[in-house]
Amino acid sequence: MLDRQYDKFNVRNVCLFAIAFVPVSKIFLLPSIMAHYAFSDMWISALCNVLLDMLTLFCAVSLWKRYRGKDFYDILSESLGTPAAKIVYALYFFYFILKAYSPITEQKIYVERTLYESTTTVLTFLPFFVLSAYIASKKIFVLGRLADIMFMFTVAGMLLLFVLAFSNTDFAAVLPIGVNGAQKIAKGAFASFSWFSDGIYFFFLMGRVIPEKKAYVRILPCFAFAGLLVVFFMLMFYGAFSVLAPRQEFALTEIAKYSVSVNNIGRFDYVAVFFLLFTGAVSMTLPLYFATECFVRFFHLKNKLWTAVAINAVMFAIIYLLAPFIDTAMRLVTGYFGWFFLLMGYVLPIFTLFLRGEKHEEKNES
Repeated sequence: MLDRQYDKFNVRNVCLFAIAFVPVSKIFLLPSIMAHYAFSDMWISALCNVLLDMLTLFCAVSLWKRYRGKDFYDILSESLGTPAAKIVYALYFFYFILKAYSPITEQKIYVERTLYESTTTVLTFLPFFVLSAYIASKKIFVLGRLADIMFMFTVAGMLLLFVLAFSNTDFAAVLPIGVNGAQKIAKGAFASFSWFSDGIYFFFLMGRVIPEKKAYVRILPCFAFAGLLVVFFMLMFYGAFSVLAPRQEFALTEIAKYSVSVNNIGRFDYVAVFFLLFTGAVSMTLPLYFATECFVRFFHLKNKLWTAVAINAVMFAIIYLLAPFIDTAMRLVTGYFGWFFLLMGYVLPIFTLFLRGEKHEEKNES
């Protein structure tokens, strides 16, 4: 049965978790990738993925309502049996490892190419993995405490970028809507699956979230707000650069670069950039955090520390071993692996709606 020490994550934490960490993992290299596939309709591709994430979150919240007090592993064990639960958790372990690769790699590239004037070394990005291992070794309420603080930096950083970039954004550049066709929009959505599917996190939070009334009407709108920040960022990014958008590798520092305020005052946009790097550093740790959770639950381990260290060490090795082959690796992530992300991030969550087992309903819950 669930260790009640974990039950310090409430609905408010979930809402702030979504706002703090969902948008910031999608504003580094992803906009240029989506512009490469969907061009002026890249924001529609992003909107499609946000709607899919909302569906995943709806499935998770529905399951949480029906099986309140149990975590995802217990629900799977009760409904499908322990072997099936282990298989699902093993698949999600690999899913989170793969999901971690793209955002961590892009932030590594961003930091090394834009924030360092001298040549970087293999140790330059090591502090991130130290932070990641530390967070992954902690109980889940730590994520709630971080979200309580960091959502303010995410909102402030995004809004500041929007304000600075607004005067240089030609919203007519995205017209006519849908001109690139459904196929390119679908390709843009498919290529970005590893950056999205954040609704899946709630499946691994559900046993730790304290039941509260009207959870639906609080969680879903907050997640939608976080998703719409991403959609609006994509729209403004293409509006700022139009046909040149696929060549703008680092959207975060490029979108407000030509603002009148920036030209007159200096790189004032770096205030927003550092706000988003701050929250982004924690956001990038989330897949490795939940990979650790899956591994610990699969083997019923009591201590997470060494598991967290080992998983982050493996990820560190993967990132640097694949560094010379970054283009090939990213093509795999945005291509063939997209089917795996589709299955684990969207298809399997829908099937959880059909799970049957002992239910824990309470009156007056909504």
